[in-house]
Amino acid sequence: MGSYIGNCFDKQPVNMGRQRELDVAKGIIIIFMLLSHAIEIVGWYFEPHAADGFFWYGFDRLIKGSAPVYMICMGINLCYSKRQNVKDLVHRAINTLGIVVLLEFSRAFLPCLIEWLIFRDPASMIYANEIVCTDIMQFATITFFAFALFKWLRLGFVPMLAISAVCSIAGQLLQGVSTGSVVLDRIAGFFWNSNPTSFFPFLNWFIVPVIGYGLGKLWMRLKDKDAFFKLVTPISIVITAAYYFSMLLVGRWYYFSGEDYCGIGILDVVFMTVIFFVVVGGAYYLSKRQCIVTRYFDSLGQRLTSVYCIHWTIYCFLYLALLCVLRGRYMPLWSVPFVAAAVLVVSDLCSRFYKTVLLKRIRKHRTERG
Repeated sequence: MGSYIGNCFDKQPVNMGRQRELDVAKGIIIIFMLLSHAIEIVGWYFEPHAADGFFWYGFDRLIKGSAPVYMICMGINLCYSKRQNVKDLVHRAINTLGIVVLLEFSRAFLPCLIEWLIFRDPASMIYANEIVCTDIMQFATITFFAFALFKWLRLGFVPMLAISAVCSIAGQLLQGVSTGSVVLDRIAGFFWNSNPTSFFPFLNWFIVPVIGYGLGKLWMRLKDKDAFFKLVTPISIVITAAYYFSMLLVGRWYYFSGEDYCGIGILDVVFMTVIFFVVVGGAYYLSKRQCIVTRYFDSLGQRLTSVYCIHWTIYCFLYLALLCVLRGRYMPLWSVPFVAAAVLVVSDLCSRFYKTVLLKRIRKHRTERG
């Protein structure tokens, strides 16, 4: 098997340019994210214990594999990016930070402010403090700064992997550790799981894009994708199935972190990397077919950031709308896929408008000013 895998790679980078299977994979995982967030938002309006069954619980855990797949893709993209010197990475981090500010204003502060204006309930503004949370975009910001530092120190992949592994262990040891201050806990939450809004703490999750960066180095040398995915994809499917079934048997959804997905451990990261090959393997075979589904996922993947930000904003305003409309009534479980599909359509249309109209106008304005 070792020689078979070795024959799939060249000694020099030969697989350059846009990797369509990665864009298709990102298009697939945004669908998973939409479903996961639909369960979170609509779940507030389920009847008590309606979603306690194994199917919904297991389904939610399964689709949460979309976040690590996205982070691995992010690491691979850093390898392929033409702009990866220190200055470029810092600039990218600052741009991502700007996106974070706009996103949290639109999905946290603004809906809570409107809720307070409607109901005059002081508790409405409590949720606005999630503007200082550690979600995937905040994590990406810190990650770009970290890669800029590593680039400045001229560290290779092996030292980066070692440092990220130490970070992962430290994140596990610091799990739930509080500073005793609400303000400091918010800041610490960017690095370890110190508060309920620390969803992707840097120490726990940094190893994932670092693994992606290492895979990116290998991806550049991948000369025979057909042979590679023919072997890797079925093996990854078997391992992934065994992973989830074994978690079911031991009654624990994440080996190192128990029920806490945010404080993920090294062993779980290894299996999440295997899940990456399941998704990308499927995306590769899909990308070989010139069909409308492939083109749609490909397009979604290329616009993942804008679709992600738009869909979260829509969901948060949807939560507010449901609060005003339902007024104590419940949503049925079967509404989840329909809500996700509707939000996908609107997010996709808004993203296309942003890319084809607004972004062009912004760039034209900058050119005229420059």
